[in-house]
Amino acid sequence: QIALDGEVCYHRVVVTSPAGHVFEYEDSHPDSLKIIPVIDLLRGRAVHAIRGRRSAYRPWQSVLCPDGQVLPLVRRLHEQLQFPLIYLADLDAIQGQASQLALVGQIADTFPDLQIWLDGGFRTPSSLAAATDERILPVVGSETWTDAVSPIGDKALLSIDRGVDGLRDPSGIAHDAARRPVDLILMNLERVGADSGPDLAMLEHWRAEAPSARLYLAGGVRNVADLETIARAGAAGTLVASALHDGRLDARIIARLR
Repeated sequence: QIALDGEVCYHRVVVTSPAGHVFEYEDSHPDSLKIIPVIDLLRGRAVHAIRGRRSAYRPWQSVLCPDGQVLPLVRRLHEQLQFPLIYLADLDAIQGQASQLALVGQIADTFPDLQIWLDGGFRTPSSLAAATDERILPVVGSETWTDAVSPIGDKALLSIDRGVDGLRDPSGIAHDAARRPVDLILMNLERVGADSGPDLAMLEHWRAEAPSARLYLAGGVRNVADLETIARAGAAGTLVASALHDGRLDARIIARLR
């Protein structure tokens, strides 16, 4: 958590996964911020995502992750930096190819105390059943979701995906308050890995459109100053990758933020 003015406030969040597992955690009041590390999986490697240009993604080459090795990266994030929750994006499944559920399962088995938010390219309610591990909470991406009728309820989070071409939402779920869940990830793909700062306008828009939602901003976080800005703007949390890999958010800083 990152606290402003020396005070951290919490409220309890309860979410039920499709497998029936109840996630309970202390989530932040707008005066604090949940920091969630991201791992983008592509063909069995952890890759460096930049601006949503997936054909150009290459395995990470960083202190945290030499040669895109996934399990060592998870170990460093979970055991060394002590993140209890990690966001995984299965880019193969998102692009309509064979999923990496076996690798996701290996991660869950290797790190039994780790909680996972998984964007597995889910397209319909039945596809959510693939996330059967009790520690895995599915993330429905508006980019891939095709069901125009069924509500998600409390079974998953929703990622509202925006690219250079605007909002990616073929089913219209983002603007349908009856179908979308309370937890929303605001994903600006153009800002991912671009060192351009967080999309505060997107956060402001969705705070107005979904005032009761918990909003998690994704893309563009560069440093502690960005985290403080996001917290003041009212987000419940933020997804981070590049700033962890290049050391701008290192172990010393992460420890201080707690």
